[in-house]
Amino acid sequence: MRKSLLARLERLEVRPEVSKPVLLRYGWLRVLPDDYTGERHIVIVKREPTKSPNGEWCEFEERPGKGPAIDDYDGMTVFLTP
Repeated sequence: MRKSLLARLERLEVRPEVSKPVLLRYGWLRVLPDDYTGERHIVIVKREPTKSPNGEWCEFEERPGKGPAIDDYDGMTVFLTP
């Protein structure tokens, strides 16, 4: 058993990269009226840091027309609606 534990420990020590922490961006989303038809996009109106270094509180707004995608973000974005 001791040999298997040592072998496992050696494999863990040589792992090339430790997984990155999960980044989270979340906040309220103001949506367009239900009767709006056509293309729409989402923009970030306001950003505030949270107590967690891996989180960001935002206010999002849906706008008419085709627009740019939200900037490259290596995390998860959660839109909250009432």
